[in-house]
This record gives sequence, C-alpha cells and structure tokens, in this order.
Amino acid sequence: MKKYAYIGCLGFIAVITTEFGVIGILPQVAEHYKISINKAGYLLSAFALIIALTGPFMTLFTSGFDRKKIMLAAIFMFLITGFVSSFSPPFWLLMLVRILPAFLQPVYIATALSVAVSQADDRKKNELMGIVFNGVAIAMVTTVPFATWIAGLWSWEYSFMIQTAVSLIALVVIYFLLPPMPVKEKKSYGNQIRILKQPPFILSTLTNFFMITAWFST
Repeated sequence: MKKYAYIGCLGFIAVITTEFGVIGILPQVAEHYKISINKAGYLLSAFALIIALTGPFMTLFTSGFDRKKIMLAAIFMFLITGFVSSFSPPFWLLMLVRILPAFLQPVYIATALSVAVSQADDRKKNELMGIVFNGVAIAMVTTVPFATWIAGLWSWEYSFMIQTAVSLIALVVIYFLLPPMPVKEKKSYGNQIRILKQPPFILSTLTNFFMITAWFST
C-alpha cells in the first residue's frame, strides 16, 4: 500500500531534519557555548559515528519487534531530542540528546522500508522504497533550510523547535494511520547476517561509502 510508503516518507523527513538540521546552526551553537566550530561539529560527527558503529546491530536486535512500535519509539526519541535541545541545555546534555536517537535512526529506516513493501508484489517494491527515500530529498530542500532560515531570523533554538514540530507530526500520523504490524516469522540472526557476504550488498555499500565521503568532503 502506498499509504505505508508515504507514512515512512514523513518519518524520514523528521529523521533527516533532525540529523542535518544542526549543520546550518553550528556557528550559532559555537558562539552560544563559547566553543570552537570544530567542537560544535561533534554534534553531527558523533551522530554519524553512532549510526556507523551500531546501526547493523541495532537493526538485528529490533528485527523481531512490532514494526509500528519500533517506528513510534524511533520518532519519539527524535522528538525528545528537538524538545530538550530547544531549551539550550548544557553542551554535554545537548551532545547526549543528539547521540541517543542515532541508535534508532537506522532501525527506523530499515523498518519503514520493510513496512512500505510488506504488502506489495515484487514489481511495486522499488517504487514504494523510492517514495520512502524521497523523504531525504524533501527534507533537504524544505525543512532543513527552513529550520536554518528560522534560526537566522531569531536564534538557533528555533531550529530545534522546527525539528520537534516535524517529529510530532510524524509521530501522530504513525500512531493513528499505521496498524499494529507484529513480526509473524522472525528470521535468525545468522540468516540475516548472511547478506553481508552477498556481492550486491558489498557493491552497494562501497558505492554509498565513497559517494557520501565525496559528498561531505565537498
């Protein structure tokens, strides 16, 4: 059902807004906390490192849970991040609430994709996954620059308020429009790990690695 894909896309917008929304306000954050721009950049790099180091394991660990509950838990964590951050807490606390949702970001992505294709035939799966991933492009050209613009008009805390609002909308939509989706047949961890040996997985991983490296280096 396309409805599930669009719900996943909305949550993706919330996730990406939270992850990348901080980029445009790093100078303001550094000035507020009287720290270097390099140290302020930890708010982004620590987030990314947590995803890289724990993403596969968290996805495996949560693979047997109800998919709706997983998506709700992930978006709720992102909502808490924006809410706490909007009060300009001590930098150590700001760093902590930035790190915590990173553990669930890959879990949300994997779950949203799984939900989107759960009732589709093979011919429709790529289309539905594409709808979910459109959340990245939509966030990059709407909510992320909008949050940065708002922060420029007033203060950096307003950027986190925008992130909170987007996460709240996604949370409400998932809660009311997505039915419970328990996992009927849980695959063993061994069966899931075997994908790491498949050439298409290795090739796509390397492609993404070099593409994103070039992206952020630029």
